[in-house]
Amino acid sequence: MMKLKDILLEIGEGSAKPYQFRTVKDKPDNTDHNRQVSFKTEDNDQYQVELHAYWGDNWVTDTLGSHITIDFLIDHGFGNRDAYVVVNKGRLFRVMATVVQIAREFMKDIDYKEKGIDTLRIEPTKDDLDDHRRSGLYMAYIKRQLPVASVKYDGDEIVAKLK
Repeated sequence: MMKLKDILLEIGEGSAKPYQFRTVKDKPDNTDHNRQVSFKTEDNDQYQVELHAYWGDNWVTDTLGSHITIDFLIDHGFGNRDAYVVVNKGRLFRVMATVVQIAREFMKDIDYKEKGIDTLRIEPTKDDLDDHRRSGLYMAYIKRQLPVASVKYDGDEIVAKLK
């Protein structure tokens, strides 16, 4: 049986093996790029990861600056997608390792430094207004697995400054 200490050390450590994933949609443009990636767990849960990068002169950067957003959810098919479902079923570490790997590849592919993208934004889903469990988990992975200088959470959104 795994000890609680072992579990806590694993969070954000990233030793879990990512699932194989495939790009469903990849749309680059002059001032933005979006990509959709999917992967499936042993339980046949189909995950959808959506990444968006914004830079240059456009209405999004006028408001939020150059940044990347990441969102992931379970896709039940037929347009039935759920970001509020518990996203692990005992597969939490592999799911998070996969999302991190997808984010790393996206950041490399778009060459975020060259484009002046300096921020990562993620809005963790909540079961209620006081539910911040996912934000803590996401921040642990962001801090340990992605090139960030600082990470802040305002109760609604995680904002990480990229190195």
